[in-house]
Amino acid sequence: MSVCHSYSKCESILGLFFLNLFGIVFSQCGGSTQSLTANQAIQYFTSVGYNNGAGTYSSNIDCQWIIDSGVANYKVIVYLKNYNIACSGDNINIYDGNNISGTVLKSNVCGTGTSDNFVTSTGQYLTLRFTSDAVNQSVGFEAAYFSATDLSGTGCTAEQTLTPTTSAQYVTSPSFPSLYDVSSNCRWVLTVPAGRVQVEIVYSDIESSANCAFDSLEIYDGDYVCENTKLAAFCARFPNGATGSYVSNGTSFLLKFKSDGSVSYTGYLIKYTQVEEDVSVNPVTSSDDTERDYDQLMLGIGIGCACGATGALLLVFVVTFFKSKCRSPKIVSPRVKTVEPMNGGPHMRTPSVNGSVDSSDSVTHSRNGFIRRPLTTSRRSSMVDGKSNGFLP
Repeated sequence: MSVCHSYSKCESILGLFFLNLFGIVFSQCGGSTQSLTANQAIQYFTSVGYNNGAGTYSSNIDCQWIIDSGVANYKVIVYLKNYNIACSGDNINIYDGNNISGTVLKSNVCGTGTSDNFVTSTGQYLTLRFTSDAVNQSVGFEAAYFSATDLSGTGCTAEQTLTPTTSAQYVTSPSFPSLYDVSSNCRWVLTVPAGRVQVEIVYSDIESSANCAFDSLEIYDGDYVCENTKLAAFCARFPNGATGSYVSNGTSFLLKFKSDGSVSYTGYLIKYTQVEEDVSVNPVTSSDDTERDYDQLMLGIGIGCACGATGALLLVFVVTFFKSKCRSPKIVSPRVKTVEPMNGGPHMRTPSVNGSVDSSDSVTHSRNGFIRRPLTTSRRSSMVDGKSNGFLP
């Protein structure tokens, strides 16, 4: 007895398998709409015949995709990752809601390129329509979509402690998926009673700047801010924003987000979970740490030859002790919160009429006690290399 009763049935099963495997949804544009359900993982769909940018769509088609966030208070976010559409009579239109009678959010998209502009629904549904005429067909498009809501909690008013479990949970920038708030200073401590914490940056769209001097998302290995436990700082626009996973050495991670007084973007979506203790990841220890340990040992040996073994051992012990206060998240030590007070925003930049940044950056007088004063050349240089606000060069 055959596994499949007909070739067409086998073909359908294999087709569904590969669609789920690659996360790409295709529609035959046969006059009916294609329904998609978004979640907090980025998914993709393409025009018919896209073939990873090497194909061609058909003439006289009318394709519609209705995307459902799945939850009433979640919005749908769509991003045109790549498109190559003939402008003679072919285009993409995006509507708010579950039909083409809704408000037009993006209209008559054609030509070639990528878009750095997200389209966000006001409610649970969003509709994308792609049409072509009888002449001049081109490649088509690939679109990304996911659902989102503001999951920043209370982390931008006071440090918030979150407890990861084996089920995925999420934290976002303030006001996500709308533009994040200016002058934000947010912290979340992710801590588990046992095991480790894993965070995955699903999506990030943060203002770019040298050394992340303006806006940034930082990850610390432990439950306090210390320069030696900073794993990374992120500040790049989507689709070039950071993605990837990190696993803590101990039982905690600290996430820190700050923004200055001007220019904001959509922010970030981070998934966090609890993982088992035996995960073989050590993001803090590096070859540089090993080299520094070796240098300290050789220094101790050298001093021991000159001054005696007792003095050398004492020196090595003192250096190692103070270094471990920052390096090990498992050591109980004072929580360092003075790098950037929760009630003090970072420096302000004055935007001009056309959206550019005034070179005379200044600190604005506010209730937080900052005093307005122009930056001198040396202070501006210090700000750019990150030292003025506590960042590493």
